[in-house]
Amino acid sequence: MVADGGGAAPGLLPALEALLGLWRSRYESGPFPARPRLAPADLARWEGHTAWIEAVPGGRHRIHRFGVGLIRRFGRESTGHFVEDLAIDIARSLGAKLDRASETAAPAVGGASVQLGRDAALFSEIVFPLARDGQRVTQFLLASYEVRKRS
Repeated sequence: MVADGGGAAPGLLPALEALLGLWRSRYESGPFPARPRLAPADLARWEGHTAWIEAVPGGRHRIHRFGVGLIRRFGRESTGHFVEDLAIDIARSLGAKLDRASETAAPAVGGASVQLGRDAALFSEIVFPLARDGQRVTQFLLASYEVRKRS
């Protein structure tokens, strides 16, 4: 698991810790799969706070199965949108986690701050690599939960 600073992530939220445990139970043994070992049914508990993301040709990432709990994080419903076309601060933050998860084939943990008018919302999140084509990670899962609000 790779945190924002490159080390292990301290103190995950309980929901993210549980999802990390599920990912580890499916991915830490054997070679990295060509197809995801997690299915949408496995993620019902986290569904509202997750997005399935696929790498597409040209180095871009398309969002699928966008949970309604992510609207505050992204500022809008984003199913079918490319990460790179989101607001610049969101695209950079999420893009960096996607890059880390792709490079390491390990979960990339980090935080995000989204300005909402005069206030900022803070989020704790993990990008999980789900599948690779032999050379690169092709499918990801983002899980993001709001931590607290700050003014």
